[in-house]
Amino acid sequence: MGIPPHATLLDPIRARARTAPDWPGLLLIHEDGGREPITAADLWSETLAAANGLRDAGLRPGDVALLVIGHSRQLITTFLGAMAAGVVPTIVAGITPRLDPRAYRARIAALARDAAAAAVVSRGGDAAPLREAPSSLSCALIDSDTLCGDADESVLSSSPSPEQVAFIQCSSGSAGVQKGIVHTHGAVLRYIASKQAGQSFAEDDVVVCWTPLYHDLGLLSGLLAPAVLGFRSVLISPLHWVRQPGILFQAMHEYGGTMCYMPNFALNHCVRAVRESDARGWDLRRWKLLLLGGEPVRADSLRAFAERFAPLGFRPTSYRAGYGMAEMMEGVVSGRSGPPKVDWISVAALQTEGRAEPVGENAPGATSFVSCGPPKDGAEVRIVDSTGAPLPERGVGEIEARCEYRMREYHRRPDLTAAAFRDDWFRTRDLGYLVDGELYVVGRVSDLIIVGGRKLTAEDVEAVAEQVPGVPGGRTVAFGIPDERAGTERLVLVCESDQPEDAEGQLALERQLRRALTQALDVTLGELRLVPRGWIVKTSSGKKARGTNRDKYRQEFGAQEASHR
Repeated sequence: MGIPPHATLLDPIRARARTAPDWPGLLLIHEDGGREPITAADLWSETLAAANGLRDAGLRPGDVALLVIGHSRQLITTFLGAMAAGVVPTIVAGITPRLDPRAYRARIAALARDAAAAAVVSRGGDAAPLREAPSSLSCALIDSDTLCGDADESVLSSSPSPEQVAFIQCSSGSAGVQKGIVHTHGAVLRYIASKQAGQSFAEDDVVVCWTPLYHDLGLLSGLLAPAVLGFRSVLISPLHWVRQPGILFQAMHEYGGTMCYMPNFALNHCVRAVRESDARGWDLRRWKLLLLGGEPVRADSLRAFAERFAPLGFRPTSYRAGYGMAEMMEGVVSGRSGPPKVDWISVAALQTEGRAEPVGENAPGATSFVSCGPPKDGAEVRIVDSTGAPLPERGVGEIEARCEYRMREYHRRPDLTAAAFRDDWFRTRDLGYLVDGELYVVGRVSDLIIVGGRKLTAEDVEAVAEQVPGVPGGRTVAFGIPDERAGTERLVLVCESDQPEDAEGQLALERQLRRALTQALDVTLGELRLVPRGWIVKTSSGKKARGTNRDKYRQEFGAQEASHR
C-alpha cells in the first residue's frame, strides 16, 4: 500500500470521503465502554463544519488555537477542521481528578500567552476550570459545541502547500511552559511515508491505540497515519485503559487488531492488572506489531508480557522497539521484524570508561539494554562526545539525529530552536551507543548522576529500586544533589509507599533499597525519602519529570537536607 503525493494531510481524507463514503475508518471506544464508528463521509463533513464554525467564531488562517477537548469525536473533527480552516491547532492534555484546577488554569493561561493563541477551544466538563475564571486567559474561550458551520468546501485554501503549518505539538515536559513544536503538512506526510516503508501497512490492518492524541504516539500512529494510508483505527479513551487495561485486548480481539503502540510501562501495567477471568476467549493471533517507544524498553518487561499473553496468541516476534522525539515527528529509529536484540554490557566499563563493553548475561556486574533498531528511511543518528566529535561503535555519548521530516521550529522561540541543533543535527540530550548500526539508549544527559567520579543514570537507579518488593513500579525517581562538603553529588532516591505510617515497615524497606543499590550498582545511596502515593510528578505522557521532582524535593526537604551536611 503506497502513499500517493498529497499537498496536505487533508487531501487523502477528502478523497476517501468521495470514493468510499461508507468506509468505517475510525472507531472510538469511550470511557463508559461505548463504541462510536465514524465513516469517511461523516468525518469529512464534520471536519468542514468545524472549519466553518472556527471561521464564524472569528479565527483566521495562521491563528493558533489550543484544543482542550477530551477523548471524543469532537476532538478529532475540531483538530482536522482547524487545519482545513488554516488555523493551527494544538491539542492540550485535559484536567484529571488529581490536578488542582487553579494550577491547571494557570498552565493553560501560560500556554495560551506564550503561543500567542487566538482562542482556547473546549467543551463541557473539560472547560470547567477555565470557565470559572475566563479573565485569566489572554484570548477567547470558545465552546466547541458551537462549532457547527456548514459543510462547505469554500473554507479550504485554493492553493494548498506542503510547507503550510499543519499543527503544533506540545512537548511533554511539565516543568515551566511547554515548548511548541511546529510541523508542516509536508514533513508529516514524509514521516508517514517513512513509517510505511519500514512497517509495510496493508489495507486490512487495524491499529488499536489508547495513547492520547496530545501525545505524538497517539496523534501520528493512532490517527494521522491510518487516515492518510487508509487502514482502520480504533481509539480507546486513555482514562478507560488506565482503569481497565483489558479493554486493549478486548478491542484487539473484537476488531481483529494487528498493531498497537505504547511505552514500556504499559507492558507492566497490563501484566499486573489484566484479570485471567477477563482474558478467556480473547484471540490475539492477528496481532503482528507492538511498537514500544516513549521511554527505555526493559528486557524483563518484554519477557513478562510475552509469557502472560502468549496463551492468547500474542507472539514475541510482534515486538519492535523504537526511539524518537516530537521534534522528529515521532521516531528516527525503529526495529525490524523479530524481537529486539538485548545487549549485555559491563556496568563498570559504562560508568568509568563511557564504553558499552559486551559481557555475558550472567557475568558479575552485567546490565542489559534493548536495541531500538536502525534509523528509519530518511533519518540518521550518531553518537558524539561533549565537544560534538563522533564516537566509535560502543562509545557512550549524546545521541544526535537528523531527518527529512524534522520540526520547522519551536513556536516563537528562535533561541531554543538554535540551541537544539548542532549544524543539521538535533541534540536529543539522550545518552546511547551504536552496535552494528542499531541504537541502544542508556539514559538522559541531564539525568546523569556523578558520584565520586562515577557516572550513573537515573533510569538504572530507579530500575534497581523498583525490583525491591514493596516498591510500586514506575513510582520512584532518582537524581543528584550537589554535596559541597564532598565536592561531588549525593544520590537521592524518592520512593512512593502504600503505608507511610508503618515506621517499622518503612525502616525495613529502606534497608532493602540501600542493600539492593549497593549490590547492583556498587553505589551508596546518599538519601532516601519514602513519600505517600501521588507525590511523584510525571509529565503529560507519563514520564518522570525529574527536574520538577528535584525542585519539589528541595522545597519540602531542603531544611532536613541542610541538617544532614
